[in-house]
Amino acid sequence: MNSAAVMAVFEAVSARAHVDAAAPRTVAMTSAIRREGTSSIAVGTALSLAAFDAASKVLLVDANWIHPSLTEQAGLSVARGLAECLRDGYALERAIVPTARRGLSFLPAGQSGDEAPPLGGLAALLANARHDFVKIVIDLPPVMVAPSLVVPWADVADQTYLVVRRGATPVNVIRKAMTEIGKERPLLILNRSRERSDFWTRAG
Repeated sequence: MNSAAVMAVFEAVSARAHVDAAAPRTVAMTSAIRREGTSSIAVGTALSLAAFDAASKVLLVDANWIHPSLTEQAGLSVARGLAECLRDGYALERAIVPTARRGLSFLPAGQSGDEAPPLGGLAALLANARHDFVKIVIDLPPVMVAPSLVVPWADVADQTYLVVRRGATPVNVIRKAMTEIGKERPLLILNRSRERSDFWTRAG
């Protein structure tokens, strides 16, 4: 899949998020199983949203405590982040860091510890983030691997996307994942690419 086709996927999600005043402001990205390319899709969507409107302020959240690849890529593995905001009441504005892309900021995963931080404060955290950001993109772990870390986000996000890799994800697993997410049927994103998107070093 060439880079133009990859960007088309991101821009399709971005366009959906901008379609009208009632469009989702917070979108959560998950997958059924590992290695579906969810993090790359989340990064690409955040980049596309930031580029869609020069006035947009976009927040990319690494909520994948199972494999916080975005936080590792950013060199923020030891930084305070989402975990501390939820567990310790650490100020959200202090945990958020700017990226090289204008209009895009990042909330690293933080130190989750042996037990995942409490997720009861998700709604309040997102409400706080909405004061400063027009769009929020959340990168989640696979729902069939860690449903307890995904379902609470799906309950508070405006829209949840389930990323599936073409020719790799069994249909029965997709159905189970959609049932696990519950609430409203998630929208599917068909990912045909294995490319990685580097949001940190790309110049704005």
